[in-house]
This record gives sequence, structure tokens and C-alpha cells, in this order.
Amino acid sequence: MKEIRVTGAQHKVLRILSRKDISAIRRNPKLIAGAKHLLLACKKTIRKVEEIPQYASRRKRETAYRRIVALCRKAIAEIEHS
Repeated sequence: MKEIRVTGAQHKVLRILSRKDISAIRRNPKLIAGAKHLLLACKKTIRKVEEIPQYASRRKRETAYRRIVALCRKAIAEIEHS
């Protein structure tokens, strides 16, 4: 049986993943890159939503929502094209 070396972070992730998850990643390795893009987009989205002031005007909220939607669409487009 082959032995491979993994870092501590990789070991933690491998412990979390189930056998089904690992087989899905083997079948479609692009999932990992796509997941990274979506994770970054989600983090940015959360940050942008938290930055909206509680008593912001309607126009400011609309602008923020438009930017959030654009960010999410860009992340999804990057995943679909890779």
C-alpha cells in the first residue's frame, strides 16, 4: 500500500471528509477549485452585508445589494468556465 505525506491541515480535512466525498472529488477534481471560489465569494458577501449601516438609505442599500449580486455572479462564472 502506498503511503503519502500530508500536512496537518490536509489531515484535518481528510478526517472530516466521508468516503462518498472523496470518491466525488476523484470523479470531478474541479470541485475543489470551484469550492474555493465560492468560499471566497461567500466571505466577501458576508463582509459586504455586515458593512451596510443599519439605517442606510434605500439607494445605498440598493447599491450594496447590486455589488453583492455582481460579486456572486462573477464567482459562479469563474467556476463554470474553469
